[in-house]
Amino acid sequence: MGRRTIVLVIALVLAAVSGFAIWRYLSSIESEIRADISEVRVYRTTELIETGTSGEDSRGLIEEGLALRESVVFDGSTVLCLGPAAQNEGGDLNVVGCPENPRDLDATLAGNVAAGPISAQQVITTDQWISPAEIADISLSESLEQGQVAVAFRPDEVSAVGGFIRPGDRINLMASSSVPINQFLAIVSDPDLRELVLGGAFVGGGTSGETLDPDGDTVTELAATLPGAMDFLQTFMQDVEVIAVGPDTLPARIPTGLTPQGAQIIVLQVTPQQAELIQFAKDYSSVSTMLLPADVPYTPFDSVGVIIDDLFTLVDRIQAQLEDTLGGTGN
Repeated sequence: MGRRTIVLVIALVLAAVSGFAIWRYLSSIESEIRADISEVRVYRTTELIETGTSGEDSRGLIEEGLALRESVVFDGSTVLCLGPAAQNEGGDLNVVGCPENPRDLDATLAGNVAAGPISAQQVITTDQWISPAEIADISLSESLEQGQVAVAFRPDEVSAVGGFIRPGDRINLMASSSVPINQFLAIVSDPDLRELVLGGAFVGGGTSGETLDPDGDTVTELAATLPGAMDFLQTFMQDVEVIAVGPDTLPARIPTGLTPQGAQIIVLQVTPQQAELIQFAKDYSSVSTMLLPADVPYTPFDSVGVIIDDLFTLVDRIQAQLEDTLGGTGN
């Protein structure tokens, strides 16, 4: 065997010894880490449990799972724990369980309901479950966001989208009213008063100075053809959240499905300024609602309002009549 071959063999032996030493070292570190880690058996949800779901209905959505002991065992923990994980029992790892934790799932669920939504794979705790009486005592104010207020109004069944509005829906608000214009007509019909209030640009008659008669003027004659009031409708508020419809509220939902609820008091979450607009609309107009689609981004629009002319071309007909009259008297 040559010298170079002997050196190569020695190098390979040393490399093998070094590799084995490193493997033993890493294995010892892993064992130390594993010795400090302990898993315990807990309960986890398999899918979302909605607020107010009874413990009986929720039992089929809960199964055993594993969690790190340090995340489950601590002072005041309410996590339901069944003890150490099966692979730890009788092994060399830390097998300390969770003797201070609650463990009776059936007792926790019996007669209780979910206090709030419990996400899938969430660990079950005793404080997630409360009596039905407790959830009924939740204040609606707890649902309000900072800077928001609640305001209520009672539309009739038709104006409330047939009674199909539910808490959590978003709606637009429309106001319709008959706007009186008698006082404005009185102003424009009096040349002196019109000049005083509206200025000199509205003193005379038509663009050519022509009038229907020597003692009259075009503005006065046009005012005489206008109605004493104008019916008007406009969307004045958009994408507003509903937080209650009668006794059905966001904190305590009632499973009404697609059953129409008739004429109920609707409570909205709005800013204080929006609340003033809604109150004013309630006092001086008729308010109705538009139901918006769920889980779809809303696109606001500029509402210009609707008047009687948009339906029956009333203004166009009045203008045409006036033009015919003026045309018949021209030179």
